[in-house]
Amino acid sequence: MSRVTILSAVLVSFCGFLAACSTPGRSYTDSKLVETLEIEIMPNTSKMFVYRLRMPEDRMNNGVHIDRGGFHGGGDGERGGVLINSSTPKRLTENAGYVVEHMGYCREGFLELDSSASPSNLWLKGECKEGATEDDKKKFGVKQTLPVHF
Repeated sequence: MSRVTILSAVLVSFCGFLAACSTPGRSYTDSKLVETLEIEIMPNTSKMFVYRLRMPEDRMNNGVHIDRGGFHGGGDGERGGVLINSSTPKRLTENAGYVVEHMGYCREGFLELDSSASPSNLWLKGECKEGATEDDKKKFGVKQTLPVHF
């Protein structure tokens, strides 16, 4: 094998590794937030959901924090949670899309109905574009909260 061929193979492998590490829809999952999917199949077969990333109850800071401005690092820090910025809504939508697709809940995408983001609680409410089938009702039931583990 020539040196160019080996170098090309290494470069292609490295690019593939980078692409796998930057899969859209998996933002914030390495934080200490709990990821869940609350699902509800309505009588008219509409499939509703709330995708949520939230701080566990035992880690919630019950005290009041007044932000006086200034620089705050992007890490988990003392208060915990995630850094909220202009890319947060897009990343939250990507997360929700990834989860509902990979859990088999929304097969044809979804419509975003509402969302909210704070460092300790991010959520997106949506409705699947397709109606529930009998198989969906058997698999998911009418209403439940599912833990997300990928």
